[in-house]
Amino acid sequence: MGYGVRFARPDELDALPAIEIAADIRFQATAHADLVASYPTTEIADFAEAQDRWSLWVAAGEGDRPVGFALNRTVGTSDLYVAQLSVHPAHAGNRLAARLLDRLAGYCGPRGLRRLTLTTFRDIPWNAPYYAQLGFRELTDLTGEPFLGRQISEQIQAGFSPASRVAMVREIAGRRAAR
Repeated sequence: MGYGVRFARPDELDALPAIEIAADIRFQATAHADLVASYPTTEIADFAEAQDRWSLWVAAGEGDRPVGFALNRTVGTSDLYVAQLSVHPAHAGNRLAARLLDRLAGYCGPRGLRRLTLTTFRDIPWNAPYYAQLGFRELTDLTGEPFLGRQISEQIQAGFSPASRVAMVREIAGRRAAR
């Protein structure tokens, strides 16, 4: 099956919560199962707002139907924060998360953005260890990273274990200077 990565269309936003819910099922076998289960699913209005801002990408499969998505937002003048990345487990193993992140990186360069950033679980194989394989590195000191520091703090306040959370960054090669 061939897959493509593109901006989300308004007519497919209703399909995205089901992808997020299906992707979250993988967490049931982790120490974070209860917390992930209690975390609210992204609202259609939030997807619509992101789609209006060109901040929502989908991995589309057969029939050009979404099977994964990346929800992001620009932070300052240099970063694109990946707020949510979900791939339906029926399509796992097709490198769709990697393709979504590569497309985001390609989007960043011409716009003068120099980094992809995210926060994730340190101790889950398809989170921080996987992102490290895709060129992300852990930020061990968040002193100069106020946005990422706030994200981690909010996640801890929501019940996530401080030891389980990590902020990561992927530098964007070949970016154009901002004008």
